[in-house]
Amino acid sequence: MTDKEQIKDIVTSVALLQDMKQWERLESFFVKRPFIDNKAISGEMPAVIPKHRLIEGWRKEIGSYFYATRHFIKRLAVRMLNPRRAKVTTAVEHVHYVADRGDRYAWTVRGSIEYILIKTSNGTWKISQMIFRLKNQTVRPLGAAA
Repeated sequence: MTDKEQIKDIVTSVALLQDMKQWERLESFFVKRPFIDNKAISGEMPAVIPKHRLIEGWRKEIGSYFYATRHFIKRLAVRMLNPRRAKVTTAVEHVHYVADRGDRYAWTVRGSIEYILIKTSNGTWKISQMIFRLKNQTVRPLGAAA
């Protein structure tokens, strides 16, 4: 598998594993302390944080507020900055399914995510930076909950 194929696999796996709620498997895709900027969606200030805190935050947020999610990657481009560093840009659509007082809603967020991945000394690629940029968001009712 080429470096670019490995990098694409990591980015798509992170989206899939969030939807599958496979939190324990996500940590292997990140450096120990990645730079995360989700301010556009979460309101939290961009920061370098321990990967376990990032993933625990996802687990709590997705597990507490949403009964399901779908993270779609619409476009994915990899640019090798050097043999050990790559920049990935994606266009994304994240659909979050919410149940509230007997009603169900789909909260759809569209935007882009910019990643920086680095190649470790053992040859694996890890996400060292993740910046989410919001394009738009919508909420639509799905009907009464069963």
